[in-house]
Amino acid sequence: MPNFIKQSGPQHCAGFTMIEVLITILVVSIGLLGLAGLQISGLRANMGSEARSKATIMANDIAERMHANPLGVDANNYSNINTTNISANNSDGVSGCDTAPSPFCSNNGGGVTTVTAANGCSAAEMATFDAWVWTCGMPVANGVQRGGVLNQLLNSSATVSCNDNPCGLGSPHTIVVNWSSLNPDHLNDGNNTDTLTHTYTLVIVP
Repeated sequence: MPNFIKQSGPQHCAGFTMIEVLITILVVSIGLLGLAGLQISGLRANMGSEARSKATIMANDIAERMHANPLGVDANNYSNINTTNISANNSDGVSGCDTAPSPFCSNNGGGVTTVTAANGCSAAEMATFDAWVWTCGMPVANGVQRGGVLNQLLNSSATVSCNDNPCGLGSPHTIVVNWSSLNPDHLNDGNNTDTLTHTYTLVIVP
């Protein structure tokens, strides 16, 4: 019988070429960059929501203090609060937040001499204490973040004002909290501003 010898031709090699590998890496890299951008955007949104939540809490805090001190409200002791004035340095260069009000109308002074139950605080003294704590926060131990508008929000300020002139019983009051956040598009917004200013406003009848 004749022998038939099968001659093999060129073999087809299966696999990836270098160009295919590079294209795959490019596509995956673009996808990862897009995913990273989404994560950064989500983080910015979360930080913005956190700051607005803090501003809301701060506004409601002073509103509750006003509701708890109706005599102070009726005497217009809350009608002209400005955190910038409260925290300003005195003639000795000491910040207002480092100078606790006297009397200190709380049983937890963090080392500050507090008011005893025997003498208490008047409505006006309580209003002064409320404004100071709202601005600066209660004294805390070293290493602990302090509360208050100025310590909880970036570049913040806040005011409480009466809407009526003259201000009387039942007059509405406006609480305004301002703060800043970093501007993610500060190079493309046309103004080259590094921060954005935000405002939360609450109108109450204490």
